[in-house]
Amino acid sequence: MNSREAEQAMPIDQFIEETIAVLGTDAVEILFDAAKLPRNNPGPGKHGFVNGFNEQMTAVFAG
Repeated sequence: MNSREAEQAMPIDQFIEETIAVLGTDAVEILFDAAKLPRNNPGPGKHGFVNGFNEQMTAVFAG
């Protein structure tokens, strides 16, 4: 996300640890623990979550 201040930014040591752990398996994707709940629970709030995330990313990368 190119930002240490963004709420969604994952600490680099956590990123490396989780990535290495998944690379050592037969998994077809790298999915971090923090992303599993929203990914596996597309409930009634999914549109609000996605729209909010997109708005935050637009703000982060727009300048």
